[in-house]
Amino acid sequence: MDTKKYIEEQTVRIIETRKKYPLQPIVFAGSGLSRRWVEAPTWLELLEWAVSNCPLIDRPIQYFTQQEQGLPEVAQRIAQSYQTWAWGEGKDQFPKILFEAKVPAEIYLKYSIARHIKGFGTTVATKYASEAEAFSAIRPHAVITTNYDALLEEVLPGYQPILGTGLISAPFANIGEIYKIHGTVEKPSSMVLTSNDYSAFGAKRKYLTAKLLTFFAEHPIVFIGYSVEDANIRKILEDLNEAVDIKGEIIPNIFFLTRPSDDSPGFERVLQVGATKGVRVNSIETTDFEWVFKAFGHNAPLSNVNPQILRSLLARSYQLVRSDIPRQKFEVDFELISGKVETKEDFAKVFGIGTLQPVTRFSAEYPYNLTEVGRKLGFNSWHKANSLITKIKDEDGIDLKASDNRYHGTVRISKKSQAQMYSEACVELLKRVRDGDDYELEIE
Repeated sequence: MDTKKYIEEQTVRIIETRKKYPLQPIVFAGSGLSRRWVEAPTWLELLEWAVSNCPLIDRPIQYFTQQEQGLPEVAQRIAQSYQTWAWGEGKDQFPKILFEAKVPAEIYLKYSIARHIKGFGTTVATKYASEAEAFSAIRPHAVITTNYDALLEEVLPGYQPILGTGLISAPFANIGEIYKIHGTVEKPSSMVLTSNDYSAFGAKRKYLTAKLLTFFAEHPIVFIGYSVEDANIRKILEDLNEAVDIKGEIIPNIFFLTRPSDDSPGFERVLQVGATKGVRVNSIETTDFEWVFKAFGHNAPLSNVNPQILRSLLARSYQLVRSDIPRQKFEVDFELISGKVETKEDFAKVFGIGTLQPVTRFSAEYPYNLTEVGRKLGFNSWHKANSLITKIKDEDGIDLKASDNRYHGTVRISKKSQAQMYSEACVELLKRVRDGDDYELEIE
């Protein structure tokens, strides 16, 4: 097939879907994305490393995969060897807190694997840097991931990680959040790894799917980094099929992004959700993900909006309507409220926003957080950008972050929290400082 034509046709399909489903996309991110961007191991490779790392295990990984039903069962079995090792010769390899009475026996395996994963870092490989930038520019409503690592938090600055089944307990589907439904390396005990973990997770899975139903109904959905046989995705789609009784037609807002399986990439595929049942979804097969991410980010309305601000606004309005007003914590002028919800401009004033234009103007003037400034300067994180700001302070005695000016602006999130945002002028200024060029500060 003509690659150029395939990209053009797929781009049109994505943009048309974005028009039909105007809310921001929901991204399901699997381990394939981490393998692609930071060369993280597969699950099998992870357990293979764990087997080689424990001195008490004298058989290769193949020995266990022959005997056990699946990888969760393999993990469950080798976790026993890790516990024995930790309480013997390997005790100095683990923190003292892991030896308290109520700590689960699997924690020693999880702790070791978490440290191993952290060793791969969160810096996207140079050849995929522009691809990761395009992914970030999608500004997804939320990301749901089974990955343990912290890569997505690095690629999506300002997004809040939610651990485990936090999506279930959340009172509403918030914005700008990364739902780490299988846990995180930052808290090894949260990791869904062994057969016991999967049994506990499976008991709650349908509640999770119930929460996801609103996502599937209202948003474009993109699966990235999963194989078509992935059990996690199969189970979620199986629950979805049971809930809405999909009749066999293609689900127009679900896209499954994979590398091509042959020379003829297709436009749709059937994902099995049972022995005799499959669901049809849109398929995108390509080795270059950047154009796909750019298509999903086409005219993204959140491109210059800090997700922390949106999350804070949504959380406070929800709490006010659901809890504070019904409990009469505030004296409510219902006549004022009824008059203020007639138009979106007046409704904004209820939240203390004079008009919508100033907010939009601020977002346009200060579109970057410090991590994004660092990336605009060619750095991997915020640290070197911050060093350049410090250099200006040392040389000129002016701290750009000490006030609101043409380079920097502060947005208050709550009484105890605020976001520091930076302008294009700041990026240009720091470029000159980085390159050792002369510069002039314009501080009013």
